[in-house]
Amino acid sequence: MYLDYDIGDDSYYLFTCAELQSRQIELLGKDKLERMLKSKNREDFSGVLRDTVYSKYISDIESSGSFENAVLEEYKIMVNYLSERLRPEHQPVKDLLFLELNIHNLKVIVKSVITDMDLEELFIPLFYSYSEMKDAAATENYEVVGQSVFRILNYVIELAKNQKDHRLMELELEKFYLEQVSESVKGLRSRMIAEYLRHVIDIMNIKNICRSKYLKEDLKFDSFLYGNGFLSKESMAGFEDEGLEVFIKEMGRTDYTDIAARGAHALQQEGTFSSFEKNEDLFYIDFFEPVNYSVSNLEKIFQFFLTKKMELSYLNVIFIGVLYGIDESRTRSKVGV
Repeated sequence: MYLDYDIGDDSYYLFTCAELQSRQIELLGKDKLERMLKSKNREDFSGVLRDTVYSKYISDIESSGSFENAVLEEYKIMVNYLSERLRPEHQPVKDLLFLELNIHNLKVIVKSVITDMDLEELFIPLFYSYSEMKDAAATENYEVVGQSVFRILNYVIELAKNQKDHRLMELELEKFYLEQVSESVKGLRSRMIAEYLRHVIDIMNIKNICRSKYLKEDLKFDSFLYGNGFLSKESMAGFEDEGLEVFIKEMGRTDYTDIAARGAHALQQEGTFSSFEKNEDLFYIDFFEPVNYSVSNLEKIFQFFLTKKMELSYLNVIFIGVLYGIDESRTRSKVGV
C-alpha cells in the first residue's frame, strides 16, 4: 500500500523543500521524547525543552502551567508559512492539516449562536477569531471568513432550525464539512494527499463505530458514518447489528488492523481512545514514507507539517502527564515515539 506512489517533483517548491529539509533538525526525535517522558517534574521537562526549538516558550509554560499557548503559537506559524509558500490552488491543504481543529471550532460557533452563550474559551483562534466566526454566522456576512467557511456555517444554522437534537446536528456538520474538504482536496491533484484523506475518513468511521458500541449508543450507524473513504459506508453500516468483536475481527482484513485491534483493546480495558490516536499517527508516518525519496513537492511539505503537528500533540500530552504526576507508562501509551 505504501510503495506504489509515483510522486513527481515540482520545481516551484524546490527552495521551500530545501528549507524544510534543513529544519528537520527541529524535530525532536526519539531520544528527546524519551527524556521528556522520563521527566519527574516540570523542571526536568523544561530542562529538555531548553535544548529544542521550543525553548522560547519556557517562560510562558512555567507561568501559565500549560503547554497549550505554545501549541497555538506554533500552529499559527505553520499556517502563516503555508499561506506564504503554497500555490493558490494548494491552499486548501491547510484545512486538511487542521481538520479536527476546524470541526471543533465550527461546533463551538454553531452551539454559541443557537444557545446565545459566550463560548469563546472553547474556541481555538487559528484561521479566524471567535468574534469573526460568530458575527459571520449571526449576520450571514462571509466577507471576513470566506465563502467556503460561511457555506458550512450557513448549512448548519439552517439545519438547526429543523434539527433540535444537538448531537445529531453536530454529526451532520461533520459530514457536510468532510464533503467540502473532500471536494477541495480533489483540486490539489495529489493522489497521495487525496488518499490520505480517505484513510482519515476510514479511521474516523472505525473510531465512531467502536465508540458507539462501547457506549451502547442508541444511534443509527447512518447518522455518524462518513462517505468518501476506502471502506464504503454501506459495508461499515453492515456491522450495526454485530458485536464489537466481530467488527474488530473483520477490520483485521484491512489496512487498519493495529488501529482497530489495539484501540478497541485499550478502550475496553482502560476506557480511553488514546491508543486509536497513537496508532493512527504511526499509520500516517508509514503512509508518507515514500515522500522521503522525493525532492520537492506539496506532499513533502504536508508531511513535514503533519509530523510537526503530531510532535506538538505529544509534547502537550507529556507536559500534562508531568504536571499531574501521571504514571509514565500511561503517558507513553499515548505518545508515538
